[in-house]
Amino acid sequence: MQNPPGVAGDDWLIKASPRMARPDAAACPTHRRIAMRPQLVAEPAVPFLSTPYEEFGFGPLFAALDRVEHDGRSVAQVREELRNTRGPFRGRGAPVHPVHLAWTAHALEQYVEARAREQAAAAEAGLPPTLAVKQPWTWRTRRLDAPDPRGARQYEHTLWGRMYASVDGTVRDLWLPSLGRAKTSRPAAELGAVAQVMAHGAPTPRRRARDEPPAVATDTSRPPTLVRVFDVGCADGSTEPLLGAPPLFGEGPAEAKGRFEGDAVPPFLSAVTATGTRPGESCVDCKAIAGCTDLKRTPGLWGGRPASVARKRRSVSAWDLRLYAECPAQYHLVRRLRLNNLSGENEGARRGRFVDSRLDALHGEKPVRGCRDRAAPDPDALRSESGLDEASVREAAGMLDGHRLLCPLDGLGADEHVLVQHRVTAYVPELDVVVLAVPDLVYTHRGRWIWRETKTASRPLWERDSLLRTYPQLALGVLLLHARAVGDDPRRSWVELEHLREGRGESRLERVDSGRAEIVDEARDVIASLAQPLIEDTTYEPRTGRHCHGCLARTWCRPGSAYVTDHPLPHRPDASSSADGSEPSADLTPREGVASDG
Repeated sequence: MQNPPGVAGDDWLIKASPRMARPDAAACPTHRRIAMRPQLVAEPAVPFLSTPYEEFGFGPLFAALDRVEHDGRSVAQVREELRNTRGPFRGRGAPVHPVHLAWTAHALEQYVEARAREQAAAAEAGLPPTLAVKQPWTWRTRRLDAPDPRGARQYEHTLWGRMYASVDGTVRDLWLPSLGRAKTSRPAAELGAVAQVMAHGAPTPRRRARDEPPAVATDTSRPPTLVRVFDVGCADGSTEPLLGAPPLFGEGPAEAKGRFEGDAVPPFLSAVTATGTRPGESCVDCKAIAGCTDLKRTPGLWGGRPASVARKRRSVSAWDLRLYAECPAQYHLVRRLRLNNLSGENEGARRGRFVDSRLDALHGEKPVRGCRDRAAPDPDALRSESGLDEASVREAAGMLDGHRLLCPLDGLGADEHVLVQHRVTAYVPELDVVVLAVPDLVYTHRGRWIWRETKTASRPLWERDSLLRTYPQLALGVLLLHARAVGDDPRRSWVELEHLREGRGESRLERVDSGRAEIVDEARDVIASLAQPLIEDTTYEPRTGRHCHGCLARTWCRPGSAYVTDHPLPHRPDASSSADGSEPSADLTPREGVASDG
């Protein structure tokens, strides 16, 4: 296949990991196709840029497990080494954030204990013990002299996770870690790819990026008789078998081949031949970004300055900015590393997400239908559907009822556009930042593009507060409309905030005119004040506050834990939450540049 603009190199080698078979409706087809061809590189070339902290959540854990499983160190010795080295064993790798180190020490103990329990259960089932393998398994085809219809001459399938094998090679285990609790299942296509490599792959030395693999196929003359896959939760040490049935929880080579051919091959072929683009999160790692004409360029979107030390490309969203403003450590640990202490959402956040999902479902119906003439929400039905407590069900019912009078779809023409949870993506080239936004609703009305955000709250908006500063996603929406990332005439577009409360007549609709210069200037000030510190930060220090109570990394954060101990919450800590978990604010009277419709 012809290389897309923005990349150079050869495409004869296709290298696929199981995640490439995983369904992903948001992924860009061109990005996935290029990512599976490791000999292709960005053109112009992108230099390697280091990071101030390790950005792969499992990286320090895998290094620690190598010390235990390959070097014979005890868990206590490795924990001490983690403290002394701050993460990079033997001086290799980026430093590790202190909270990430604490999580790693915790996860190490949970993982090792979970492995010991499973090995004891396997022994009772009559299976031999399995030991860690140093070279990962790879299943590779022989290199052809001429390319196949997909332009490939060789295929290479890899695995990720912790790999173990019995001494006689008859049993192979793969352990897939999860940041929270163990997953009870994975997509069938992903498991089909995993089983094939486990059953028919061979230990393969690691090689440098862009080095060619051997031309010969991997040796599959002595496959194992049983392959087993486990998911392990690093937060609680839980384990879940993903293949087979008790007591062995595994499958043989023939079953693995059938899984691969039936479940994994079709999505692999689809991914490796897909065309078209879908701007979004994929743009952050895409080799072809320089040549992509479908990604909207928005130079000077908020007038930001490049970081004093160059960093690799990253994404920024309103959610990122909010988390960072609360606590830089929380942004790094929860948003980037995705640590999870299983504390879960409070009831207010669950209520907000439920209301959000109900509105998404109603607005996504075809043909488009407004909500004003719909029946009032039934609390009993909502309780059964949501699992919320009595107070939250009552609040949700009131909010959904309040929306009926504010729904923008009533009377909307059949030829208008209605986009629910539509991904808006823009690229700020001077910052090398991909901007991501997902408004609750984007719709057209007589040629105008209207961006609506919906928030649930128990308290009214404060008149003295700036709407754009209270809800930065509104400011980002103003800038993206002004930059024509949505629509082509910002003078005829606007941003709306639908502020839903329980009481009758308490819900409000506020409009922000994105065509007014003073509104655009305020939006730039808001986003610049939030984004510039994030772009410059290299330390991600904890900043304690009320948000510590709901932080998913607080278990391993000493300042956050101390704050929670010293500042216990009053009853119903969920009293002020919104659909995206943000603090609500409230009832705002009309102001210059902002019209009130309710």
